[in-house]
Amino acid sequence: MSETKVVLITGASSGIGEATAKLFAARGARILITGRNEAQLRAVAEKTGAKLVAADIADPETPSRLIREVERAYGRLDTLVNNAGIAPIAPLSESSRGHVDKIFSVNVSAVIELTRLALPLLLKSKGSVVNVASVVADQPFEGMGVYSASKAALLALTRSWAKELATSGVRVNAVSPGPIATPIFAAEKMGVTPQMLEAMGAGIKERVPMKRLGTSEEVAPVIEFLASSAASFVTGAEYCVGGGIEAA
Repeated sequence: MSETKVVLITGASSGIGEATAKLFAARGARILITGRNEAQLRAVAEKTGAKLVAADIADPETPSRLIREVERAYGRLDTLVNNAGIAPIAPLSESSRGHVDKIFSVNVSAVIELTRLALPLLLKSKGSVVNVASVVADQPFEGMGVYSASKAALLALTRSWAKELATSGVRVNAVSPGPIATPIFAAEKMGVTPQMLEAMGAGIKERVPMKRLGTSEEVAPVIEFLASSAASFVTGAEYCVGGGIEAA
């Protein structure tokens, strides 16, 4: 990726977002990263040379703040990576309105608003959007109905936007990771005990044909590929990185 490319990555303080920032930086891109954990975000910025905005993507003011900052810092935007997401677990009996709103505000509403605000810049650069969805959009796990639904919504947005923007030169694709060993699946973030998480992890591994969890470093190259000129004729696609778990 050339040095002129500018990339905005959400949820970049750890996991897939961090690995993606590191890879884009290695390719010579200029990066703006965002996330809620300022200390971790600064550590990523030090490793990648990225500029940072510590913020909660679900805050209604954050999307406009991010676009203002990328314009101020770089004057353009070539790739938007919508990676930020949350995955608290709850069965149907505990899927309250608050639970639903919390997940959809981060995983769906914030993605729509940020992408909408980024669109004028992306139209100018004929850039690309990469949405980080999940294989559970098509292959849901128990207790993750709302999270799975949010990722299914993200896939629907990806396919719709890809058709809508195809003639403008803006490409929109999705990467759907399978079970990846990232901080999003920490016990406290998922609302379960460490013992429950360990049991869940063992069960999930059994569902993966490759019988292991993936790593963030195995997802990042697929994101980078979809943002690159090598994928210039790819739009509206979903690339599964799931160790054999594929879309339905």
